[in-house]
Amino acid sequence: MTDLLIRGGMVIDGSGAPATRGDVAITGNRITDIGQLIGRRALRMIDARGKVVAPGFIDVHSHSDESMLVNSALESALHQGVTLVVCGNCGGSAAPVRGLAAEEADREYSRLGVKRTWSAFYEYVEAVEQNGMAINVCSYVGHGTLRMCVMGAADRPPTPAELDEMRALLSRAMDEGAVGLASGLIYPPSAYGTTDELAALCEVVHANGGLYASHIRNEGARLLDAVEENIEIGRRSKARVQLSHHKASGQKNWGKVKESVARIEAARASGVDVQADQYPYTASSTGLAVTIPNWVHEGGSAKLTERLRDPAVRQRIRDEDTETGRAWDRIVIARARRHPEYSGRSVADLAREAGKDPLEWTCDTLVEHEGAVDIIHHSMSEDDVQFVMRQPWIAIGSDSRANAPYGPLSFGKPHPRSYGTFPRVLGRYARDERVLTLEDAVRKMTSLTARHLRLHNRGTIAVGAGADVVVFDPATVNDAATYEDPHRYPTGIEHVIVNGQVALEQGETTNERAGRFLRLGPDLGGA
Repeated sequence: MTDLLIRGGMVIDGSGAPATRGDVAITGNRITDIGQLIGRRALRMIDARGKVVAPGFIDVHSHSDESMLVNSALESALHQGVTLVVCGNCGGSAAPVRGLAAEEADREYSRLGVKRTWSAFYEYVEAVEQNGMAINVCSYVGHGTLRMCVMGAADRPPTPAELDEMRALLSRAMDEGAVGLASGLIYPPSAYGTTDELAALCEVVHANGGLYASHIRNEGARLLDAVEENIEIGRRSKARVQLSHHKASGQKNWGKVKESVARIEAARASGVDVQADQYPYTASSTGLAVTIPNWVHEGGSAKLTERLRDPAVRQRIRDEDTETGRAWDRIVIARARRHPEYSGRSVADLAREAGKDPLEWTCDTLVEHEGAVDIIHHSMSEDDVQFVMRQPWIAIGSDSRANAPYGPLSFGKPHPRSYGTFPRVLGRYARDERVLTLEDAVRKMTSLTARHLRLHNRGTIAVGAGADVVVFDPATVNDAATYEDPHRYPTGIEHVIVNGQVALEQGETTNERAGRFLRLGPDLGGA
């Protein structure tokens, strides 16, 4: 007998093909039948008439590495219809950790009330699985994390011995299930890495059948050079490449995405396996410390705060450029743990109120918070967002950790993408503005990412595929989270099934924790 029958919905299978009306049968953790299953008996039934039945969404760019240990439901991701988060992005991963990497990790975990019990990647996998999770997880190894494990936060190229050690550590982590390598080339110490170093590490990624993802070195004035660098890394190493959250930041750079897209298209035509992803907003989110030049970060967050106490350092950095710039009126505090009242206010306003120059206020605030202050940066063009979204090789990713409207993860005013990314694409951009079709929107959230990850039997509604399924109302699906009120679940996401179990029922989280840590090899195509 069928365990679960989803009856009467419009099936959008994730391939981009037109929707078809039919039933979807699930037995165990697999989809076992699709079609007009009249009379089929099932232990449980979901009435999907008037709704869309689609593969569970894959968040290609997540930062839920630690938050899943705080909230095993991964609430804000689950409520969007996400059934898999890809973690370890932007150069930082939860594992492997030792030396400075372990020190920095413990500092961050302590802020969330989490105690680290792992060093190796496989130990992190075990810790996550023992904690349980409502949705599936996989993870890259962070390039910055690798560097901190082997050479601390030194601003120099690795010695041959250090490079060999990083390659060995990466290879071991991939043997233990990591899906590849992710760099964060605006964030020290990943920012200290050279093209040669990254290409050498990506040879290991290629040999193991993994994927290389990059927050590129510049998304503003030098966007095109940064895109070319990571294409070259893919060309040299033969690794598949994922360019993270593709955009042009800063008004003077708006429109450059037309040229960056042309460069990516040319690389794809030449045989480089490269694609990109985006989130559907005109503001980014990162740390306030990005307004401080990279050299000040050498040695880690403790050294950063020590240097920022020095008036001579503050004077030196005043006229130095940073990748994100210092448009203080467009930089809004999202989270500052010692000063929750800062949330939702711009640096310009807070500095003015304090009677300080904005850079002085920023340095004082970073020192007080040991460098850990989250910001939202309003820096992009809506025209660019829509242009990028229309490209067939652009996947959808939140670039956010899973949050929750209760408990430790409800703190502050994080970017609304944490709660709204996927419904916003389905509602605003597909249904309302018709930037893309609903079928193509679903494809960008499912099979496009699954294929690039070489993820077995997920990302489609097909017989034999893993039973990760979302049921949503195409008429009401939309984001509800705003910059002013971000901790709001979206509308229209009704049921989410993960590995055959109902994790979200009529918009409410259940107690099911059927998620798995998906590993390179058994779950994803490896060498």
